[in-house]
Amino acid sequence: MNSILKRYTIVLLLLIHLIGSTLILFLFDGTGERGSADSVLHYLFSKDAVNTPSLFFNHWAKPLFVLLSFPFAQFGIIGIKVFNIILASLTILYTYKTVSALKYKNPFIAPIVLIFTPLYFVLTFSGLTEILFSFLIIYSTYLFIKNKYILGAIIISFLPFARSEGLIIIGVFGFFLLLKKEWKIIPYLILGHLVYSFAGYFYYDDILWVFTKIPYAKMSSTYENGNLFHFVHQLFYVIGAPIYLLLIAGITALIKKYINDRTSLFNEVSVLIFGGFLSFFVSHSLFWYLGIFNSMGLKRVLIAVAPFIAIIALMGYNFLTNFSFKNNTYLKRGIQFSLVLIVIVFPFTSNKSAIHWEKDFKLVKNQELAIEVINYIENINSEKTYIYSYPYFSDLLKINHSDKSIRVNLSNDNLKNIKENDIVIWDSWICAIENGISEKNIREIPYLKELKTFRIQDENGEYSFIVFSKK
Repeated sequence: MNSILKRYTIVLLLLIHLIGSTLILFLFDGTGERGSADSVLHYLFSKDAVNTPSLFFNHWAKPLFVLLSFPFAQFGIIGIKVFNIILASLTILYTYKTVSALKYKNPFIAPIVLIFTPLYFVLTFSGLTEILFSFLIIYSTYLFIKNKYILGAIIISFLPFARSEGLIIIGVFGFFLLLKKEWKIIPYLILGHLVYSFAGYFYYDDILWVFTKIPYAKMSSTYENGNLFHFVHQLFYVIGAPIYLLLIAGITALIKKYINDRTSLFNEVSVLIFGGFLSFFVSHSLFWYLGIFNSMGLKRVLIAVAPFIAIIALMGYNFLTNFSFKNNTYLKRGIQFSLVLIVIVFPFTSNKSAIHWEKDFKLVKNQELAIEVINYIENINSEKTYIYSYPYFSDLLKINHSDKSIRVNLSNDNLKNIKENDIVIWDSWICAIENGISEKNIREIPYLKELKTFRIQDENGEYSFIVFSKK
């Protein structure tokens, strides 16, 4: 009876998640993470891979993400959202199955934490790769806990082709296999690199392209650096106050356990789950602090290990309720109910780290302005090549973002090759910040003629698009 009740609990949670996700899917038209260019670009690369096969081996696009998502992307941005919703549902399921396999009390708390982690839910409706990464790590962890090391190691071996930080997690899983003296399993951890090395060789003519083409493999960053404790602070805005509290309680419980039982330092929970979370968290903190690997200090990267956070939060939940109030049943149940209620309600509050429905799920102001820009330039009757870097334009124009006969990136070199009817669209973020071409710079180019300027003001300041043609 108890096992049936537990089974229905996870089914109910998945149903709630799917109903909520379906409503968001059809009620809101946003592209994810408040108009993130990365979200749109990942979607475009997946969509265009059918006509541009090289995108299946594009390190920035993430080859595994492109391979798995491209059929969904053919249906538009809504297709890539469906892809991530399916992955999120599987992640919720395997988070539950993992804590159940570990025989933790109150296993349903972990999927509840994951479902109601504000940024995890928000990123589900994007083209970003964190959701795929989170599924792969929890599914592999589940397989390792069930002693299915070979399959788990094979899946983990492909993790760097979903996100580059997969190399960190491969190291964690490799260390665990060393502790378990599973020497014969360790070579499987390089299978992903072997497969992609040979597959991409025919495009790059470089067997080592999986290393030489990593865009982040440099000891510097376009975005400089920041505080060492940046992600300690940002984690609060990723998971929200209630889960942050449970996470701290879970870490405290783990430390207490290590003090009392040194052997627990080397089990699946300590190495794979806590070790996976900690190594990922510390690595990103160092990348940002040292200004290396082109780190932007983006808080969303922490969503990649959201299932591990949810499991540690479950440990915190059990620690706070089963340990602190074990002699008072009524108080214990009251605290349990209150903690669950707070976790569920929090994303719907007005807190800065909660979900902001309009901002998180609708088109942002600069995207609405981009629609005005496209409406304007489509009235210019001429055969033209577009020169711009803002990826949402490609979705609006319904063109292949990677087809250089139609569109090229806005750079100084490409501007020098501008032809008679070409249209240049400068933007105040990607062109100015990432490409290093300021508004002053582009206005001073003598062979460009300004056609129209579009500006909008939002909470982040002014956003501008300027349309040019050749004089």
